[in-house]
Amino acid sequence: MEEHEDDGIRGVWTRGADPKELVLSDGSRLVLEPGLTGDGEVAWRRTDGRDATEGEVSVPEALDLAGEHYQGYVAVRTRAEAAWLRAISEWCRIEASRLEGGLAAAV
Repeated sequence: MEEHEDDGIRGVWTRGADPKELVLSDGSRLVLEPGLTGDGEVAWRRTDGRDATEGEVSVPEALDLAGEHYQGYVAVRTRAEAAWLRAISEWCRIEASRLEGGLAAAV
């Protein structure tokens, strides 16, 4: 993992009505967004708004970048996204069963 403490980059404030971005001390932003990678994975990303500098970071790297004051923010956003994915997964399972039941009744 890249060491960020030495270069002083740390979270300074959250951005958005529902805080979805953590602005870092160097002006870049840390964002958790689903489907940014080609394979549809959920990933933390660090960006300063330019495509050339955008990059995926691991959860441990996101925690490190956030700094002590904002590590809780990263942890809560990560847990919330995991819970949302589980809820969607359960809904999809129920809907698939419903469709299969309808098909079985019709055939």
